Amino acid sequence: METIGQNQSGKNMRIGLVILGILLLLSLIFLIIFAIRGGRLADENESLESDKQILMDEYQRMKTERDASRLETADFKAELENLQLAYEEEIRSRDAQISGLRVRAREVTQLRNQIEEFKLMQADYERLQEQHAGLVAEHEVLNDQFNVLSEQLSLLQDSVDVSRGLHAFNISPLTKWERWLWADRYNISRARRVDQTFISFEIAGTPFSIPGNRTVYLNMLNPQGLVMYPSAETFTITETLEEVPYTKKKEVNFTGEYIPVDFIINHPDRLEPGAYEVRVYIDGEFVRSKELRFE
Repeated sequence: METIGQNQSGKNMRIGLVILGILLLLSLIFLIIFAIRGGRLADENESLESDKQILMDEYQRMKTERDASRLETADFKAELENLQLAYEEEIRSRDAQISGLRVRAREVTQLRNQIEEFKLMQADYERLQEQHAGLVAEHEVLNDQFNVLSEQLSLLQDSVDVSRGLHAFNISPLTKWERWLWADRYNISRARRVDQTFISFEIAGTPFSIPGNRTVYLNMLNPQGLVMYPSAETFTITETLEEVPYTKKKEVNFTGEYIPVDFIINHPDRLEPGAYEVRVYIDGEFVRSKELRFE
């Protein structure tokens, strides 16, 4: 029994050893497998680290390229905007040129129309020149006729102007001597005996004369040509605009009829021999004169 028990115990021990050996073998196998797997993992880890580094380098390169691409994109956008602005400016410039060309085209059309009108006007001008030449010839003829008529009208106007004035007729001077009663007292011819001079005449007009008041001036000039017994006042001679005194003056009213006028000139001092002149003015216009001679 003890032998059976020992055999059984030895058998169990062998079985235990076998199991232990198997376990050790399995452990060794596991260790070998783990070592193999650990080496592989280390290699894979190194490979992964290497790949990671490569990826990081690639990432940095791609990041750099991305930044460069962004800069290039910004530059491209700026250049594109500049090109867009330049294009728009060119479009506006072209539009302006087209508008200018259209305006010039209209101007050219207008000029062509004006040229056609000018040609028509030139034909009309040539026709008018011919008419003008004829009119100039007629004008010269009419101008000659007008000059003749103007001269005739001027003469007629002068004649009318002269005819409008009044005229003095029949100037009759009469001298008087008051020294002796029995002597010849009138028409004295000796200068030293003349005490008074009576001057009478008639004033008449024409159908063109205008009625109204007139001022008659009488001047008696001595042989030296000086006005005798000059007044303080003066009157203006129409022809010369000269201001001269007068010997006698009288106001008359012309109504279209003859007007007799007479003046009396007293000679307080002796007259000297020579030629005396009596001048008659009506409103400053010289109308007639008469010469007297005394011995």
